[in-house]
Amino acid sequence: MAKYVEYLKHENAILRSRLPKQIHTTYEERQTLLKYGKILGRAIEELISIVSPATFTRWASDEKNGRSKPKNPKGGKRKPQQIRELVIKIAIETGFGYTRFIGELRKLGIKKISRQTAQNILKEERIEPGPDRTSDSWNEFLKRHGETLWGCDFFSVKSVTTKGVCDGLSLFANTRSASV
Repeated sequence: MAKYVEYLKHENAILRSRLPKQIHTTYEERQTLLKYGKILGRAIEELISIVSPATFTRWASDEKNGRSKPKNPKGGKRKPQQIRELVIKIAIETGFGYTRFIGELRKLGIKKISRQTAQNILKEERIEPGPDRTSDSWNEFLKRHGETLWGCDFFSVKSVTTKGVCDGLSLFANTRSASV
């Protein structure tokens, strides 16, 4: 039996070397480890490698004192429904990105919401905030900015410089040639 255990210890060491540094266990996995680990007594300290022996001891102590079940498995407190509805409404009506509508919420006096919380709320509702900028084509860009772009081609602003009156393009050319 000891040879089996020795083999399994080495096999586990090889497998763990290929895993990420930290392994998070679920409540059910902890219960399984406690069930089989408490039987071993102090020998568990030599054998356990998925967590530290101190963590295992804490789990056993928590179970003994009735604190083994996690209080909130999803994490922190959920935001009130009013804030959730406001985040969803702003995202749908404005199309703002996360950062921008967090700024809008701050203007309304809602300060206890982070960008990540807003992102999580919208993910739960399957809402994509703002336009999908990664798949933007040149035609879509021109349609969105067409009203302002045409003005750049047909109008110029006269400027007064040390060399006299000139339009915006010759002003740019003068400053470029002077700096070169």
